[in-house]
Amino acid sequence: MPVPFSAEQVTALAPDTASVKAGRGLTNPAKWPTLGCNNEAAWGECQGSGSKPYQTQVDFTGPGFKCSCPSRKFPCKHGLGLLFMAADRPGSLKEGEPPDWVSAWLQTRRDKAEKKAAAVEAGPKAPADPEAAAKRTAKRLSRMREGAEDLERWMADQIRHGIATWPQQPRAHWQSLAARMVDYQMPGLEKEVSLLSGMPYQGERWPAMALTQMGRLHTRLEALRRFESLDLPLQFDLRTVLGWSVDKEEVATAGERITDDWAVLGQEFEERERLWERRTWFQGRQSGRMALILDFSHGNRAFETPLVPGTVIQTELFFYPSASPLRALLNAPSASTSPLQRPFKTTPDVATLLQDYAAALGANPWLTLFPAVLTQVVPLHRDLGPDQPSQWLLRDSHGALLPLQPFTASRHGWELLAISGGHPLTVIGEWSGAGALKLLACWHEEEGFCAFQETAPA
Repeated sequence: MPVPFSAEQVTALAPDTASVKAGRGLTNPAKWPTLGCNNEAAWGECQGSGSKPYQTQVDFTGPGFKCSCPSRKFPCKHGLGLLFMAADRPGSLKEGEPPDWVSAWLQTRRDKAEKKAAAVEAGPKAPADPEAAAKRTAKRLSRMREGAEDLERWMADQIRHGIATWPQQPRAHWQSLAARMVDYQMPGLEKEVSLLSGMPYQGERWPAMALTQMGRLHTRLEALRRFESLDLPLQFDLRTVLGWSVDKEEVATAGERITDDWAVLGQEFEERERLWERRTWFQGRQSGRMALILDFSHGNRAFETPLVPGTVIQTELFFYPSASPLRALLNAPSASTSPLQRPFKTTPDVATLLQDYAAALGANPWLTLFPAVLTQVVPLHRDLGPDQPSQWLLRDSHGALLPLQPFTASRHGWELLAISGGHPLTVIGEWSGAGALKLLACWHEEEGFCAFQETAPA
C-alpha cells in the first residue's frame, strides 16, 4: 500500500542530517521483527542494542510519530527509518489491523483532536476581571510609547549628526538600543533595530538602505501613537510587527475560520540564537486562499506538528485578524493527508504578482512576506563576469524578469534549471518587496512537485 509521502518528503521531516543518515541505515526489513501498515498508519518493532525491540509508530494524518526509544530528537531515527522503508519498499510492510499498542495511541490522538475542537467550538473564556485586563493593556501601551519616544530620539540624533561614521561604530552602538526595545515590551522591534548594524556592510548603497529601514521603523512608531484610532484589523497588524502577541483565544474570536483541503506549498527555516522559526505556506483548494503557518522551536528544529511540503491536508485554519489576512493557526490535526498533484491556483505573470502584492501592502503597510505561485516562468542564469556573482532570474511569458534571492538561488538554481529543461514551469517562493524572490519549491508537468529545503545541520 503506497504511503502519502515520498523519500524526499521524509527527508524534509528530519531534525538534522545525522538523523537522515541513521534513518536510512534502518531500512533493512531484517532489522524489524514486526512491520505493518494500513491506510491510517505504519508501525514496527526495531531491534536495538537492548533485549526488547523499540516500538515505533507513524500516523499518516499529520504526520505524527511515537517511539519507545530514549532519543530526544523528533522524529527519531526509527520513525524516519520506518517511513523511508514504507516509501521505498512498501511491500516490506504487511497490510493489516494494527496491534493494540498502535490502536491505543491512534485513539488517544483522535480523542485529543476531538477535545481540542470542542474547546474551540465552545469559544474563549471571558476574562476573569475585564477591568484589570483593560488596565494591563493601558499600562503596556504606555510602556511601549515610552520606548517609541526613546527610539525616535535615537533616530533623530542619527539624522542630525549623520550616518557616515556607522562603519566605524562597535556593535554595542546598536545592541543596547535593540535590547531596550525588549525592555519596552516591543520585542518585534529588536530584530528591526539589529538589522541597522549590518547595513554598512551591504555595499555602496548602504546609506539608502539604512534610511529606508529607519523609515519603516518610523511608520510603526507613528502608528503606535495613534493606536486607539486605528481600525481593529490594523491594530492587530501593528501588534504583530511590534511583538505584542495575539493569543489563540483572540484569533478564534476575531479571525476567519476556513475548513478546506490545504496544499502545503513551501517551507522555510531560520535560526537565531537557538530559536528556530518555521514558515509554512498553505493554499486552499476550494477557497483559493493563501495562509502562513508560523511555528517556533527552541534549541533544535523539532516542531510539534510535522508539515510536509508537497502534500494536501484536510483541516481547519484560524486566520489572525488583519487588514490583509495571511497568518493562520492550525485548529486541529489533519483529517487526511494525500500527495499534491499540482498547485490549486497560480499567478500568470510578474506584473500580476506585483499588483497583488501592492494591494496587500496597501491594506497592511507592515506586510513583510507575500506568497508567490508564478506559473509559466523559465529560470535563467547570467554570468556577470569574474569579479561579479552570477545572477538567477525568472522570465514570464511576456518577457518580464524577476530576480531570485542570491543565497537560495546559489544552492538550488541549477537544480531548478535541470527540472525545467529550459521550458516553463511553476515556481513557489516568498516575495518581500526587496527586489528578489526567495525560492521555496517548484512544480513541473512531468517532474511533479519539488521542494527546495535544507536539512538542519547535525
